[in-house]
Amino acid sequence: MQQSGEIAVIKTGTYLDILLMIILVAATYYYYEKTKDPNWKPFIRHIPALDAISEGVGKSVEEDKPVHFAMGASGGQLYSNLVSMTLTALAFLRHITGLCAEYGARLIVHMPYQTESIPIIEGTAREGFAFAGKPEMYRRDDMRYYGRGALTWTQGVTASYAEEGVGLNLSIGIFYSDCPISLEMAHIMGGMNVGGTGRWIMAYAFAMMCDYVFLGEEIYAAAAQVSEDPAMLSGILIEEVGKFFVYILLIVGTLLAAVGLDVASLLSL
Repeated sequence: MQQSGEIAVIKTGTYLDILLMIILVAATYYYYEKTKDPNWKPFIRHIPALDAISEGVGKSVEEDKPVHFAMGASGGQLYSNLVSMTLTALAFLRHITGLCAEYGARLIVHMPYQTESIPIIEGTAREGFAFAGKPEMYRRDDMRYYGRGALTWTQGVTASYAEEGVGLNLSIGIFYSDCPISLEMAHIMGGMNVGGTGRWIMAYAFAMMCDYVFLGEEIYAAAAQVSEDPAMLSGILIEEVGKFFVYILLIVGTLLAAVGLDVASLLSL
């Protein structure tokens, strides 16, 4: 609720909202039609951290150490506004299972404490090995569940690093205060850290402790690339359309303000 004396620079329910909605609906229809073309390959900037995942799997094989995959203690959310990061982590899980099957590396998956996500995570890993032609590489004992709570999860993950070793630690998903401890432990044990989160408040931990990092929304773009899912690829491009709309609005607003126009009133129409 707006307090007395406050000025709302951008109000909801304005013509700008309608214009943005029209643009996004048009972009959705356009890219949805594009996905029907099997030869359509949208351009998405290559992210160096993707190459590091394959490098880390190879490192694990050479050192005879397992690959570890973690979504975060709270990484199994299927019912919140962070569900997009859960889906992103699942796309990376499918990707890493294929690489482990190709290289012959053992994969340990540290599952989040949301029990409702366990069947999806196990199914993704099982299907990934089966699709790669190595269903026998799926080991139920390597799908680790530690119970509820971030500290419980962190203790279980770090103990696994210490006892079984780390070649590659791929951490992608919803992370809170659990990530600095787990990432540091993987580093201490000589593992390569590759990871990222869409939660900007924890991006610092990945930037400091990862050998290769996906910064912010790069995890979504990278997940779309590794999944090769037309819906995910088109979703990334639709979001870009929305961002360009905001950039244009900022540039035009700045220019109008520079010549003395009341931009706040214009934006509130």
